[in-house]
Amino acid sequence: MVRRKTITKTKRTKETAYFISSLPPTANAKIFYEGIRSHWRIENGLHYVKDVTFKEDQSRIRTGNSPQNKSLIIDIIINIFRKNNYTNMAQAIRLVGNDIKLMWKMIIA
Repeated sequence: MVRRKTITKTKRTKETAYFISSLPPTANAKIFYEGIRSHWRIENGLHYVKDVTFKEDQSRIRTGNSPQNKSLIIDIIINIFRKNNYTNMAQAIRLVGNDIKLMWKMIIA
């Protein structure tokens, strides 16, 4: 269970969150905090890139397996860029987008 209090000039809120875990009851809150923060850091990092750079949320592809296929292809592209030491996906697209030889080199590397 995580409890958080937020105090602002206009509003005071209190939040309690409950979690199910296989950790022993003796585990302290710091372990939960670090695990949850780590999970969301990964989750947000991936989805931010997919939503902002690849505009996945704005896609009009909605039928059959097409949305899952598109998402899988984007994941592969992101992994190829990261494997080749690109951290900024928008910049990687601009640098590699018109260079077919470099694309193939990155794919087969």
